Amino acid sequence: MVNLIVNHIVTELKLSLPFVDKITGIVKTASINTGGTVKTFPIALNDDITACNPNQLLDFTPNNKYTSVIYFEDRGTRVDRMENQSIYFTSSFTLICWFDFRKIAGCMSNTSYIAGNIIKYLPEIVGNLSPLNSVIVSVVGEQANDGNVFSKYSYLEEVNQYITYPYGYVALDLQAEFRVRKECIEDIEICTALC
Repeated sequence: MVNLIVNHIVTELKLSLPFVDKITGIVKTASINTGGTVKTFPIALNDDITACNPNQLLDFTPNNKYTSVIYFEDRGTRVDRMENQSIYFTSSFTLICWFDFRKIAGCMSNTSYIAGNIIKYLPEIVGNLSPLNSVIVSVVGEQANDGNVFSKYSYLEEVNQYITYPYGYVALDLQAEFRVRKECIEDIEICTALC
């Protein structure tokens, strides 16, 4: 369910922020073994699989060829209550925006401007995203700019340099409150042939 909300936010940010370069919804953590060294990094499913890039999974590691790399990490969803035929939920997720100051505004070095612009264009009242009803998104905090947001990933030194000037990042903790009517949840059908 959080994917529907995050994908809506992605669409809004693409339309509103001039520095959006590489953006996706919820990422997963992938690990690969390359010659005895395990590398862990964020990946997302390629939404445009028919495009020139046929890869099904895309790497969202910070990279200096981009103006920005934006992705979301899922922090879980809880059921707040069940009332009549409605289930009330709260989902938590983090928006991570890595960027190159030089490509955005030349000599800018203050991440608060980037954070402020992201917050300005985040949709607060999303409304209905079938089957979700009354979706409200809010910013609950900004994580410290100490690099910990990337600690689960095994970035090499050449990637770690991308969190210090002229590069920067913002990590915003968000939550979405919404409800779902039970009868609006579609039943799953099993494929009889390979889908």
